[in-house]
Amino acid sequence: MCIIYTIYLSVKIEESATLAIPFAFIAVLGLALFCESIIFALIYIRHLKEVLPLLLPVFLLTGFVPFYFLNKRYENRPAKIPQAGQLPVTIQQYDLDKAQIISDYKANDLDSNNITKARDTIIDVKIDTIIYSTDLTKFFSIIIAIAKDGSKTKFCSEYRVGKKQNNDWELFSPTGNIWITCFDSILQLKNDILQYFYKKYSINGSSSKPEIWTDKYIFVYEK
Repeated sequence: MCIIYTIYLSVKIEESATLAIPFAFIAVLGLALFCESIIFALIYIRHLKEVLPLLLPVFLLTGFVPFYFLNKRYENRPAKIPQAGQLPVTIQQYDLDKAQIISDYKANDLDSNNITKARDTIIDVKIDTIIYSTDLTKFFSIIIAIAKDGSKTKFCSEYRVGKKQNNDWELFSPTGNIWITCFDSILQLKNDILQYFYKKYSINGSSSKPEIWTDKYIFVYEK
């Protein structure tokens, strides 16, 4: 069973995650031994005192496996994403901020042929979300770069953060702790990217996690 499962993982797991494959056999074997120790304890419950010295070491040594999976399941539970509230700025300001972000992205991330450094041809740029800090001194924006990949259209995540300078926004591209990847649809991008950030951070008091505005790798104001 363990060998079959390991082969299955080697086919299904993404190339970037293949380092986990050698440990899959150990994890599944540990889980099997953990379950077997419980089953044997129940079968020989009348003689538990006699079999306990044999079963207890197996139970203790392999017990971390189910707890590891339970912990992973807990960590991977969907984050609670708040419903969109009232805009803290006017519609006119929001539209101006979106236009400024798109212009900055095109000027700094695309060449004259609308091609990125990763050689993606961008056919359109949209702003999915602008999240403003409660004091309106910072914002975090999710950009959707719509790219052509042969005959296929893909939707890639990009970002801009802003810091208030007098009455204007100074824009920057985050240096880390972000997720840049491509999706098959805008809805998938929006759902997965928001899950990523709401799992890691509190955004304007959304959870007890550290506020996103304090992350120095996202909000480093250096060109």
